Amino acid sequence: MDRRNRWWTWTALALLAGTALIPLGTPLFPTQDGPVHLYYVDVLRGVLTHSAPYAQHFRIKRLLTPYALEYYCLLALEFVFSPGWSEKLLVVGYIFAFGMGFRYLVESVAEKGSPWTLAGIPFCLHMLLYMGFLNYSLALTLLLFQCGFWIRHAGRLTARRVALLAGGLALMLLTHPVPAAVFLAFAGMHTVTVIAYDLAAGEPWLKSLRVRWPALALSVAMGIASLAWVSRFMQRAPIGAFDRSYASMWGWFDAVATELQLYPVTAFNRLQYRAGAMFLIAFAGIVLGIGLWRNRRNIRPAATALLVSSGACFLLYCLVPERMNANFYFAERFPILWVLFLLAGTAALPLSRRWNVAAGALGASIAVILLLQQKAYVAEIGSQIARTQQVPAPEPGSVGLIAAASREVPHSLQFNPYMWSAVHYFRQSRAILANDPWMNSPLLMLEPVRPGRWSYLDPGDANAALTSGTVSGSDIGDLDFIVQMGPPNFEIDGYMHRHGWSDTVRPNGLLRIYRRP
Repeated sequence: MDRRNRWWTWTALALLAGTALIPLGTPLFPTQDGPVHLYYVDVLRGVLTHSAPYAQHFRIKRLLTPYALEYYCLLALEFVFSPGWSEKLLVVGYIFAFGMGFRYLVESVAEKGSPWTLAGIPFCLHMLLYMGFLNYSLALTLLLFQCGFWIRHAGRLTARRVALLAGGLALMLLTHPVPAAVFLAFAGMHTVTVIAYDLAAGEPWLKSLRVRWPALALSVAMGIASLAWVSRFMQRAPIGAFDRSYASMWGWFDAVATELQLYPVTAFNRLQYRAGAMFLIAFAGIVLGIGLWRNRRNIRPAATALLVSSGACFLLYCLVPERMNANFYFAERFPILWVLFLLAGTAALPLSRRWNVAAGALGASIAVILLLQQKAYVAEIGSQIARTQQVPAPEPGSVGLIAAASREVPHSLQFNPYMWSAVHYFRQSRAILANDPWMNSPLLMLEPVRPGRWSYLDPGDANAALTSGTVSGSDIGDLDFIVQMGPPNFEIDGYMHRHGWSDTVRPNGLLRIYRRP
């Protein structure tokens, strides 16, 4: 490694360490779905050990699913650490894996210690992580390593390398299927690109195919095996508005503009937060244009495969439905990918050193600015949520429901950290969450033993069910308490008081507990 490039490596490690301080420095790392996943780890442990009260209310559908890795990692960490710290440490592990994975990918197509490594760090804490999609985020890091390994070794496959690729893919399939599918598409694209470059260079097509057939055969075999695995977890869902693409709902101009402004990538949507990341992407686009023009006859197949993959992921956000397999935010899985592939593809071009140094300096500067802003946001939200946990805990085994008046995302955020934050209240004493969110999905390992009227409802749907006039006082007799999150909801408040339920209000107004008479 060039001595000058060592500074970029050390700078990258320092920035990743600074990023890790964000989850470590808050009482509760605020994510939208994270509290439910922590609760389900408690449930999984209780069911596996046949301990009350969870074993009486839940059971295991499958021990291995495409979302299994996060739960098993948290189970292992909780042998030593508390659940809150286990989640933080898993996020910290993701942060360093993201940085090292992007570095590995960049160094597969550029010099060792390339300054472009730093350009990916501002996108480490992306929107999907704050959504609580930790399985997806972990699979994203595996995708970076897998793509880098494929670029390095696809032309010289050995039994050991095939085993490593297959093992990495198997781990991805136990984490999240979308990054696994993207890797398989990239592997196929890279192989086809290499063959096309061979033919353009005058190589006989039979000779090129004979050399490249192991990579082509491996990508096809992995694709067939992956499809067979994922098909076991597919389910039909009623067609609705959420099965339309953003291009069809908003029009192409708005869908593309949303992506270019990085709304699906950044967790905080204020312009002063997004501006730095947008400027970095614009810089990469300018450098890409210059590099393609000056080196149009000297572009490596790996650069082409990365850039084509970036463009494909950009288009997929516009074209795929918002909901897939009854799971929402499907389209949002792709924007972070086009950003990372774009940066890696630009780094693969034969650029002058001043452009590379500028990319590293710009990436480091923007990363520092974003980290300072995120630290302030996360500390405020995490402390606010932590204060809501000061309510006396419910009785162990008691059954409660979470209801909320609105599903609207708070101003300036791209995620709702308050939506499921009341689940921490349930975890304090092993109370039973009647909502059972997402347990009707085959991707989850757990399901309720006896699904009830409240099963699978998010807080907004639970609130609508309570206040619709179709639920009588006797219908809520199976509940011991109800948690109302968010601003005061006079509709549900009046409903509960009419049926004689008493309430406890927190001073910050985020949490109200209604208890049975």
